[in-house]
Amino acid sequence: MQKIDQTKNLTPGDDRSRAWKALCLYTGAALTDLVIFDIETTGLSANVSSLYLIGALWYDAQDRQMKMCQWFADDYISECAILETFSSFVSGFSTIVHYNGSGFDIPYLEKKYRFHHLENPFAAIRSFDIYREVRKEKALFDSSSLKLSVVEKLVGFLRADNYSGRECIQIYSEFMQQKIFRSPQAEKEKEKLLLHNADDLRGTLLSSLLLYYKLPLHFSDKNWKSDTLCITCQTQENVPFPCGRETEDFILSFEENRACITLSCTEGCYCHFYENYKDYFYLPEEDTAIHKSVGIYVEKEFREPAKASNCYLKKAGKFVRFPASSSDYLTRHGLTLFRESYRTKPVFVLKDEIEKQDSLFWEEVLPYITSV
Repeated sequence: MQKIDQTKNLTPGDDRSRAWKALCLYTGAALTDLVIFDIETTGLSANVSSLYLIGALWYDAQDRQMKMCQWFADDYISECAILETFSSFVSGFSTIVHYNGSGFDIPYLEKKYRFHHLENPFAAIRSFDIYREVRKEKALFDSSSLKLSVVEKLVGFLRADNYSGRECIQIYSEFMQQKIFRSPQAEKEKEKLLLHNADDLRGTLLSSLLLYYKLPLHFSDKNWKSDTLCITCQTQENVPFPCGRETEDFILSFEENRACITLSCTEGCYCHFYENYKDYFYLPEEDTAIHKSVGIYVEKEFREPAKASNCYLKKAGKFVRFPASSSDYLTRHGLTLFRESYRTKPVFVLKDEIEKQDSLFWEEVLPYITSV
């Protein structure tokens, strides 16, 4: 086994520093508690392949430097030693960071630890998967995929390595053959593998820049227009690049340290559905529901037991449309919700009621609006 160390100074404000800060803000962990890792293997199945490289990236507070360490199997018997060394190393951190490591890296290593009868280090450390936090934001970044290579381009990371993980398997095989023959080419093949892993680590670090779009928004102002309500928010930090997405319920856009959420306003007639429909009568001629305590005084031919689909009160006026994800909060806040019909999901609130809401309301409701 070979151990390769690198150090790199961090410049405050550069992308790497901002990426570490994003991780700290989003996870709540201290900078010195975080370690990023990535592995290279000779196949996808831990049962029939070998681990030949683990890389780690972290910030050393004492030296005030970003450090990288790689444990490389330069023979066919180092796998167990790499696992033991890595386990001891990560025990000094509280949070291990990765990109889709929950889908491959960690399950692979856990099988290897069991195979070698070693203690599983992931049982004692918090795991944070950047991919799982950002994968629902494809529409925001106008991308059909958020695999690491795509995200690296989004954040402007230019890899020095041009090989895929599959190609690296062949390169490792060539390295081992060249090493047996003591060829100088072996060192060149090894450098390709180390560079690929190092770029994966750097790419994973920079992918955390996307977490800035996931941090809580802070209400700043609202602006009514003829058919929209524009809510202006402050982001905790400048976002890496302008972007946005549009749904049936709202438009969300980011630029620098601002975010804008646009809700639609409409004039019409909507229905407020009562929950306990068995306690109501439906009046067909008036197309409304009334409570049985009052409905008993209506002649029987003009009333019928209400169903969930017609147990409503209709209201005409100007409304603001909200996504269904905000329904529970709006109800807890005491607002009356209206819908187009029983089975439609978007909810509507009278514009007059929304105009009365203060900044605290908007601060609290924002996460429910954008969680679609």
